[in-house]
Amino acid sequence: MDETIFPATQSTFPLDISTMTNTSAALLDDVAEPPVGEALVLLTLQLRGHLNLLIPELEQRCDGAGARDVACAQAGIGEARRRLAADPSSLGPLRHATLLARSVIALCRHFQRLAAPG
Repeated sequence: MDETIFPATQSTFPLDISTMTNTSAALLDDVAEPPVGEALVLLTLQLRGHLNLLIPELEQRCDGAGARDVACAQAGIGEARRRLAADPSSLGPLRHATLLARSVIALCRHFQRLAAPG
């Protein structure tokens, strides 16, 4: 594979933080009915995809950031990785999706904090 066509170190598309946050927040909404069946499976896959996009981008943003921000972001990344690796059947599918959604929200906040000027 030609590395000049497919760079391995940086995303060529910006992350859609707003969509990621809104998708996650909808699951965490106490008023809305939680998804079930295939809708929950699809949402879980979407949340997993969000985390798989966020983690490497956030790790890149940690380079050159302040020590406190980096430590907080790395803690969130570690938690997200544990949740991605967790066996969904041990928690139940809804609880697993909820935890993934919480990680997406947290990583989006870290991403925005590290992207902020100054």
